Amino acid sequence: MNATALEARIEALEKKVKAQEKQLTILKDIEAIKKLQKAYGYYVEHMMYQEIVDCFADHPDTRLNWLEGQWLGKEGVERYFSMVKETPPNFSHQVMQIAGIVDIDPNGKTASGRWYAFGGIFAPRPDGMRRSFVSGIYEMRYIKEKGIWKILSIKWVIPYAVRIAGDWAMPEDVNRPYINGEFHGPKPDVPIDLNDGRYLSGYIFPFHYKHPVTGKETSEAEKNARVFQLKKK
Repeated sequence: MNATALEARIEALEKKVKAQEKQLTILKDIEAIKKLQKAYGYYVEHMMYQEIVDCFADHPDTRLNWLEGQWLGKEGVERYFSMVKETPPNFSHQVMQIAGIVDIDPNGKTASGRWYAFGGIFAPRPDGMRRSFVSGIYEMRYIKEKGIWKILSIKWVIPYAVRIAGDWAMPEDVNRPYINGEFHGPKPDVPIDLNDGRYLSGYIFPFHYKHPVTGKETSEAEKNARVFQLKKK
């Protein structure tokens, strides 16, 4: 093998190693984000205030896009979860986060995720224990700060819920208490948007990713347009 051929082979191997290192970093980042998301769910189960807040980035784009409105910045996150600092010992809000899809952005510093969140809420009240099941979807944004992945934002929707010993609740019913102004927690920075499609049955929470096989945009926008048309009738 002459010198020119040897140099070409070395160059090709170096490129291959760099590509593999990049792919390995992406895989490590995805695993770190999965651990962060699942840890958040365990902390929410017992509303462990400080542990929940510590999952979030201290960044201008940090936000909770919630059923009641939006809370902005880490300060907004702290205000929202401050109402659960003193939950009763027998309170439980199990959140099983499953079917996670995580995509790292080309910059390697931000990422998106989508998760199902299914679980039960057991909250003591003066008239007895409130018991219900909730199935929701998280559309997440993450950011890497000083080598550590943190939650940048959560956008949350509940497709359906059920009160134990009751009937299935559609999105309109799930969100009605907040629409009627019965939420007694800290005031959101951005009020609830009553025209948000999340509050309509049949609405598909937009995907952050393209179809993994075809690479094309998926058809949720078309289907959601039909939902809005039905609403107007």
